[in-house]
Amino acid sequence: MALTAAPFGVTLTVMLIGIGKRELWRDEHATWWAASQPVPDLGRLTGTVDAVLYPYYLLMHGWIGLFGDAEATLRMPSAIFMALAAAVLALLGRRLFDAPTGLVAGLLLPAVPVISRYGQEARPYAMAMLASVVAVFLLLRALERPTVWRWAGYAVGVLWVGYSHVVALMALAAHLVAVVAAARRAEGRDRLRTLIGWTSAVLAAVLAMLPLILAGRRQHAQISWIGDTTWARVHKFPGEMFLSTTVAGFFLTLGTGALVILAVADGGKQRWIAASLAFWTLLPPVLAYYTFHEFHFFLPRYLLFTIPAWVLLGAYAIRRLAGTEPKVLMATLVAGAALVVVGWHRQTVVRTDPENEYAFRDAAHHIAEREQPGDGIVFTGYDYLHRGFRYEWRHQPAGQQPREILVAQAPGTAWSWVHPPCPDTAACLGDTPRIWVVSSDPRGLPLSPLPAGQQPAIEERFQLISQTVFHRLWVSELIRRPGK
Repeated sequence: MALTAAPFGVTLTVMLIGIGKRELWRDEHATWWAASQPVPDLGRLTGTVDAVLYPYYLLMHGWIGLFGDAEATLRMPSAIFMALAAAVLALLGRRLFDAPTGLVAGLLLPAVPVISRYGQEARPYAMAMLASVVAVFLLLRALERPTVWRWAGYAVGVLWVGYSHVVALMALAAHLVAVVAAARRAEGRDRLRTLIGWTSAVLAAVLAMLPLILAGRRQHAQISWIGDTTWARVHKFPGEMFLSTTVAGFFLTLGTGALVILAVADGGKQRWIAASLAFWTLLPPVLAYYTFHEFHFFLPRYLLFTIPAWVLLGAYAIRRLAGTEPKVLMATLVAGAALVVVGWHRQTVVRTDPENEYAFRDAAHHIAEREQPGDGIVFTGYDYLHRGFRYEWRHQPAGQQPREILVAQAPGTAWSWVHPPCPDTAACLGDTPRIWVVSSDPRGLPLSPLPAGQQPAIEERFQLISQTVFHRLWVSELIRRPGK
């Protein structure tokens, strides 16, 4: 308890600083949109997109029902997951090395800027990190005493990893290294029980999540937007994964040194730990790189689950270099302070505007102050602008919000993210007296880029009376021409 309290408390405190300050960004709007749907509609939505996120959306559906959907509230589960991950990381460090190493790892984790980034985001990456360290912890317990119940617990841990984020299952290679090492140390029936126990647990977990994996595979085109694996992307990858090149250099340098020390120290008795942590830290990005054109997984946030292993290695290196426990504490304070200083700018950015986001909040407020009954609205440019505005207007009755026109929304599909264009522009415009056009087109043109055929019909019937510029958004107000 004493070992976990400080990492949990420090991490949660850091995660809560400014957690509700910035507006939601596009991916968080997706979480709110999906999780706010009735469960049957959520199932229909994930049948078309984001199937692998269905468990997370279902969790958030229950959370919203209990606590509401304010920005801070939506992000609170991720903050708690990150704090728990720090606590479990401390336990993991004690089991692999000793208690001081575990404490160092748990305390250094929140100093990494990317931990604040995804510990303050309503997306599943923090949950995937927690599930990943929990699964390793449960594995080590099962290897220590391979009973049926411990293997069952580990199977649940692996299932949780897959349900959090399928990509994090890459860490199973590191698990296998630990299992093989344990089997080699065991004798007779214990060796067989270890191998059978692990294989059975993993197979059971994979079979349970297979429908989710297959559904996600059918929807793989939705992440085809991820940029190709150019040298420039590879070069930037460590800095982007830690959200600081200097912080990345700190942990990669210490971590690499720790791997070497573990491989040769004590006559090679800890070599299996080095191999397992190497597979946890290095194999996932290598696999993601070489399988990119098939799976499109080479994205820093998809590999966030590797960060705890790097922090563990860094903590081990600090423990070895410092020696005595008082020196370890001092070294931890110095290292933590240094990481805070070099990562301060990024810690600030993640609490303001890490994605250079559209000004949804300001633009929605602008329209809400000026809208009148019967107004229509057109979103153009980014396909899912409507989600951000509907979130900002969520406390306003639907009937009092501007009605989205020029879309062909099939009856009973309000849950859908896709709003196809109306085939008959004149009919969809009807007798609407005024429309708001919200565009993310960087050219700032009031009616661009509208679908072909819509722009002439609008220009014929409406005239522009005002345009207001927000960050990356242009809001135009058009009223119907006399006699039109």
